[in-house]
Amino acid sequence: MGGEVWVYAEEKDGELPESSLEVISEGRRLADQGKGERVSVVLLSGCAKELAPMAVRYGAHRVLWAEEKRFSRYLPEVLTGILAGMIGRHDPSIFLFSATDVGKDLAPRVAARVKAGLFPNCDRLDRSPDGLLVPTRLTHGRKVHVTALCRNARPQMATIEPGVARVKEAPSSGETEPPEIVEIRPGDYAGDERERVKVIDFIKADPRTVDIADAEMIVAGGKGACEGENFRWISNLAEAIGASVGGSRAAVDAGYIQRDRQIGQSGKTVSPRLMISCGISGANAHVVGMRESRTIIAINTDRHAPILKLADLAVVGDLREILPALIDRLRKGCHAGEKPL
Repeated sequence: MGGEVWVYAEEKDGELPESSLEVISEGRRLADQGKGERVSVVLLSGCAKELAPMAVRYGAHRVLWAEEKRFSRYLPEVLTGILAGMIGRHDPSIFLFSATDVGKDLAPRVAARVKAGLFPNCDRLDRSPDGLLVPTRLTHGRKVHVTALCRNARPQMATIEPGVARVKEAPSSGETEPPEIVEIRPGDYAGDERERVKVIDFIKADPRTVDIADAEMIVAGGKGACEGENFRWISNLAEAIGASVGGSRAAVDAGYIQRDRQIGQSGKTVSPRLMISCGISGANAHVVGMRESRTIIAINTDRHAPILKLADLAVVGDLREILPALIDRLRKGCHAGEKPL
């Protein structure tokens, strides 16, 4: 079965999270670039059977699933043994993981077990003319893109940063073969894997202290927020939605944020799933550090500010009026039982 693209899909709270759907869609895109390759999704969870059709919907030609109560929590040694055994039996060409907490831990374990190369934290994947995986990732403080090839070891393995791939449903017509949903027996692959490590819980990092390069949501302020107590509204909005605070060089020079919170050419490159830009004009030196953000909301009094052209949602107005109203609405919504952003 060589030549297949394989994807490990995580289950979270009884669902396939967006990060898993992204990597399935990306696997399908890479398979379509190949010569009639198929996508196999490995799904090991406490509710795998009911989730398998969702994997097909987003690109899987085949779902290899096993449903056991113990898979409702993360079992690093057990999963490593199962996946390594499946690789040895079926010999996929490419194996993809999402660069979540689980993926960042599990993928290196599997790669080491099967002696394969691993490209971690990729933000772009392509195929070479001869079918090799061409992964690209940011290095050197997320300022330099590096591309590499693995010509010998198989499978070619990579983890994909959540948010960089687009979720896309597979076409409903044009398939030459119907999708397969196949139940597997983990014991046929695992061998005698002892559970030496028990994962108790995952503790979410404090957005106030997390490196902004790793932040999922950022509220950033610029020169337009550096007056009086305006920047206080930046911090209040970040607190209301559980985001990190960042800013432009102007905010650093004015003393409102530390230099390690600066976004841009002379600061850090970020790619959060949500960027709220307040009072930032959008000079190129700043934009190069945040243009890969998945969703950008920009608030500025200047309707001709360059940042507004880059934004998914552009708001022309005074942040002193907009942010207090937004914060009040968020807090009231959460008190009423609604979920925050």
